[in-house]
Amino acid sequence: MKVVISAGHSEKVRGAAGPEPWGLDEFDQNVRVVERVTHYLRKAGVETISYVDRVSDDKDENLARLVDFHNSQGVHDLDVSIHFNSNGTTETEGRGTECYAISQMELAEDIAASIAMASGLKDRGGKDGGHLYFCRHTEAASVLVEVAFVNSKPDCTLYQDHFEDIAIAIAETISGEEIDEDDDDGGGGQRPDRPERPDRPESVPIEDRPTLRKGDEGQHVLDMQRMIPQFSGEFDGDFGQTTYENVVRYQRSRGLDADGICGPQTWDALYTHKLPIPPPAPPPGALTAIEQEAIMNIANDSAIANYSWKDRGVAPTGWTQGMALAFAMSWKKLQAGHPALIEMSKARTDSDKDALNLYREDFDDLDMSNESDGADTLRHLYALMLGHGMRESSGQHCCGRDQSADNVQSDTCEAGAFQTSYNASNASEPEFDNLMDEFLEGLHPGYLDEFSEGVSCSSEDWDNYGSGRGEQFQRLCKEEPAFSAETCGLTLRNLCNHYGPIIRHETQLRADADEMFGTVQSFMEQSETPEVA
Repeated sequence: MKVVISAGHSEKVRGAAGPEPWGLDEFDQNVRVVERVTHYLRKAGVETISYVDRVSDDKDENLARLVDFHNSQGVHDLDVSIHFNSNGTTETEGRGTECYAISQMELAEDIAASIAMASGLKDRGGKDGGHLYFCRHTEAASVLVEVAFVNSKPDCTLYQDHFEDIAIAIAETISGEEIDEDDDDGGGGQRPDRPERPDRPESVPIEDRPTLRKGDEGQHVLDMQRMIPQFSGEFDGDFGQTTYENVVRYQRSRGLDADGICGPQTWDALYTHKLPIPPPAPPPGALTAIEQEAIMNIANDSAIANYSWKDRGVAPTGWTQGMALAFAMSWKKLQAGHPALIEMSKARTDSDKDALNLYREDFDDLDMSNESDGADTLRHLYALMLGHGMRESSGQHCCGRDQSADNVQSDTCEAGAFQTSYNASNASEPEFDNLMDEFLEGLHPGYLDEFSEGVSCSSEDWDNYGSGRGEQFQRLCKEEPAFSAETCGLTLRNLCNHYGPIIRHETQLRADADEMFGTVQSFMEQSETPEVA
């Protein structure tokens, strides 16, 4: 086995920092962990190459340098990046440990669980690393470990007290070998007895599993939480509302009775790793490579691509071409009768919560009638959305919440280019949540790469708040920008007062935006007509 491991960030781009006197410096601790994990991997017989970037001057240079180093090390089995997290300074609340991956999700879950068991840190589990440059660009399989939070005092204390145990836990999980501790403490301080390595939940016979429901607590609940794919909350052994929502989502995705109770059928599905059963197939919205290229060319050659939006300037390339792709996908879905797109494309209503009604005079001045259901109304809505996203986020698909606001609950925290929050879902049921489930199951493309061109995302942008359905929504808005567009479209039609710039009439509606989307629509109409589901 051959492993390449590196410290996140660089000596000049140091990452996060916790408060004095107890907070941690991310770069220093990344280096410390890399050095100790490398030692223990080699002790386990694993060929290990480690790297620390001491020269990069900015984030982009650092990311490229790290990935280039990993990819230059010849054939190897695993790339590992060590990081520490940051999210809201707290002296009382423990945040926990987590691990990101794309193809190595089981390993990521095991690493997080092992660190948690070795240290007492909360187990935040394995997380999808599809939005991370490191995970997306390393040629070998990779994991990115977020050991602890640098600005959580309980996390910092547990990390310092159990540093050696954490390093051993990471090395043991990667190597699959048990590793004896060194006589010296490696700088980690006096250590208590090491806990046993965590067993996978499947090691408990299925016939010993009880039926679990809301209100239950304990090890069986904790094991169930760990077994549910993409579990969105904390692994805390508490069957509360968040766990209930995860159980219902899992049951729906596997074709089980969605009663929120983990009984024999649900346990059996978890133990046998039952594959998802797609809901009644939504209409196809994916575009071919040729269609994508043509649509992006239309967007980038359009007048609106070079327009300087009021107080925002020219949009990033990714914003205009990404929205053009999102519109083309929505158009295809409308042709096939998708319920969410029918709702978005309905004729203007008289409601003061319908943006097409609120902006009626603006649309009329540009001869953009919305008095009929269909594709033209959808196109006009997207023209408004193009300006709306520029006003809300300057076209930054990864935009996090307004840091001046205190809305950090999962349902009220804004996310993505349109700064939508999950509590808007109630106005567009069931279309909103059904659409969210479809994206969670990977049934529609989000066009992340296309939206990302010319966009710079900070680590704070990627932070999500809370847990459960609201946290999932925040993540999807940033990682699947086309999802953000379609849920914004639903919200503009049914709860437009959700958005301050709409209420204040600050969003610009441009005829050249409609012209660009009209050219995309004409191109799609000339393409092969999609089959109706």
